[in-house]
Amino acid sequence: MSAALRRGQVHRAAVVLLVAALAVLCLGTLAVVPPAGATSTPSPSPTATWPVSVQVTRVTPEVLRPGEDLTVTATIRNDGAEAVASPSAVLRISRVRPHTRADLEAWVSGGLSSRSTDAVAGIEGPLEPGASVQVELTVPAADIRLADGADVWGPRGLTVDARAGSRVVGQQRTFLLWLPSDDVPATDVSVAVPVVGPPLAPALPGTDAGADQPAGGAATDGATGPETDTGDADAVPSPSSSPAAAVSPPDPSSVARLEEATATGERLAQLARLLGEAPAVSAVVDPALLAQSALAGPRARQWSHQVTQVLAERDVLSLPWSDPDVAAVAHGGRPDLAAAAGAAARSWAEQSGTGDVPVVLWGTGTRTPDEATIGLATNAGAAAFVLPTRDPDDDEDATAARTQVRTAGTTVAALAPDAVLTHLLTDPRSVEPDASPATAVQRTLAELAVATRQESDPPDVLLAPDREWIPDVAYTTTLLRALEDAPWVRLRPVSSLLDGMAQTRTSASDSASDAAEMPPAQVQVLAAARERTLAFAEVTSEPEALLTGVDQEVLAPLSVAWRADRTGRDALVAAVVADLDARTSGLTIVQPPTANIFGSSTDARMTVRNALAVPVTVQLVVAPGKPCLEAQPVEPVEVDARDERSVVVRFVAHANCEVRVLAHLETVDGAPVSAPVEFSARVQPTIEDVGTVVVGVLLLVGLVLGIVRTVRRGQSARRGARLETESDAPTALGVLGGVADTGGAADDGGGDGGGGHGRDGRDAPPVGTPPAPPRREDPS
Repeated sequence: MSAALRRGQVHRAAVVLLVAALAVLCLGTLAVVPPAGATSTPSPSPTATWPVSVQVTRVTPEVLRPGEDLTVTATIRNDGAEAVASPSAVLRISRVRPHTRADLEAWVSGGLSSRSTDAVAGIEGPLEPGASVQVELTVPAADIRLADGADVWGPRGLTVDARAGSRVVGQQRTFLLWLPSDDVPATDVSVAVPVVGPPLAPALPGTDAGADQPAGGAATDGATGPETDTGDADAVPSPSSSPAAAVSPPDPSSVARLEEATATGERLAQLARLLGEAPAVSAVVDPALLAQSALAGPRARQWSHQVTQVLAERDVLSLPWSDPDVAAVAHGGRPDLAAAAGAAARSWAEQSGTGDVPVVLWGTGTRTPDEATIGLATNAGAAAFVLPTRDPDDDEDATAARTQVRTAGTTVAALAPDAVLTHLLTDPRSVEPDASPATAVQRTLAELAVATRQESDPPDVLLAPDREWIPDVAYTTTLLRALEDAPWVRLRPVSSLLDGMAQTRTSASDSASDAAEMPPAQVQVLAAARERTLAFAEVTSEPEALLTGVDQEVLAPLSVAWRADRTGRDALVAAVVADLDARTSGLTIVQPPTANIFGSSTDARMTVRNALAVPVTVQLVVAPGKPCLEAQPVEPVEVDARDERSVVVRFVAHANCEVRVLAHLETVDGAPVSAPVEFSARVQPTIEDVGTVVVGVLLLVGLVLGIVRTVRRGQSARRGARLETESDAPTALGVLGGVADTGGAADDGGGDGGGGHGRDGRDAPPVGTPPAPPRREDPS
């Protein structure tokens, strides 16, 4: 082969290689060229500061199906200081499906990119500083180019760019929701809204309770509230027979706060609107708010009437009475107050005809409560503890609504709100700083789609705003309608979560105290005052009259709402304790004068006075300060209402002394119910009593000595001679009227044969006459 031929072959081979290389390059270029009319744009930095703001105001449809066009409406506004030349808007779709909630966040923050350009809208320019324009970008169904398989449903990234020429000067990112088939799993979603009021205080005796009351004002016995502005008298049924649930009207300052909170656009007014327009929302109500607003000003009464009617057709749960700060109660070591609040709420439900409404506790702050706080759910008889909504940055995955917390050997059912979804409901910009209502709806749908796809058995999800939330009714109802329409979402009442098994386990915090909660000492002061009042009520057979409103008063300053006004809370605590002490001061003992106790046993009288409106049965207890005087127990004393009674007390004296005596009243069970009184007693047993005892003792001693002396002496000599002389005396007495027959001569002629004369012819002395002394013969 010649050299020329070899050179030709080399040249031809080089040409072939060059053509092949060019072909490869061309094919590669064709592979990355976007569709006709599109240009390639790199993803901007997530930290870029844009001179032009982009707000997506509508994504139609919210859930995109095959064969449907996608239309995105946005507002472009020049926030910079210079005009934007050649402005335009570009819509780009990412066709990579996010798999996790972290992927969603990465897309929104600019961590992921899309190089396709799917729609362009021109803007007449230039766009001057402060000027804004609305654009509409539509992607035909044929250009969506998303797979239509059964398992490819879910969110896709969507970007709207504002451009100056080819330069990106503004951007907003959101999502479209692709749904080739409606045959998809569904996640149960519940929305719980706390219906709680501003700080409230009942009208205590001695305050100007009627100053701001409406005409025909509220009765303090808890009867049905006054008529509302609509003329309907059944604004809210209030309990009347149970002392725990009895309702007193709010004080004037509380009436003013209720009137303000129920004004148009304020929180309570917005809550009422939301409940009226969103049947899927479950209301978690403080019964004290409904009861007291029905007894307040005209606007609050109207609000209470409206909400009560709406709740009759809604899923309702109850907070304990006055929505007590359960953390403060727990740290004060008084679970009895939680029990009282739960019992009052259940009593209200029974009295108002609401039915068997479950009671739940609701935490505060953003931290999981400690074990002591969560454990109060058992004391309050609560069905569950609603945990606080955490910071959205703490939630990486969907939070299962049903959980449980183990505390003190007991497992407490708990409901855990999903942080990201709850903040998308209440404050979307805390999740996406530039969020609009439309992008918040799309993000919520995307979050739930990812959560549903991640689990073979999708978890229940709870959205639970905090107590201070003022709902944007238009946005909230739009979001809830989107959830209702999404096939992968089932809206369920919150009460349905109380019946299922826990899906996760939550750990309690080691300590979750807050500087704003009521100090433990104040909690204990309130509880002690309540205990004294309950013990005092045992003195009467009509305790309802004494206990009406007691729990309402004690629980009022414990409300979470008082955290915002600690000075007012301190004043309310002092007023409540003073009122409860006044309730227990109607029984007294009239101060007796100095007593003189004469004799070993003396009865004295003391007077028991009852200033209460109910009859009482009390025990009078008298205690001398020294053992020289003893007071015998007294039988229980019955005293009529507003009456007094004299009581006899028997004192037993043991020695002369001066003694101070204390007396007080107790219940039959021994609880003190009156202040003690003190008086002096002078104890002097009488001289007569002492002399009688001495004489009796001496006589007894003399008798004993005489008997002993007689026994020891035996018989005397005189006594023996007398006995011998008596032995020679005749053994028989003469015959009455004659002489004894001695056996001598029959008659010496001197007798009269049966007369009563002696042997010498003189009359014989009468029988029984002592013998005459012997005559001495005359010696002459």
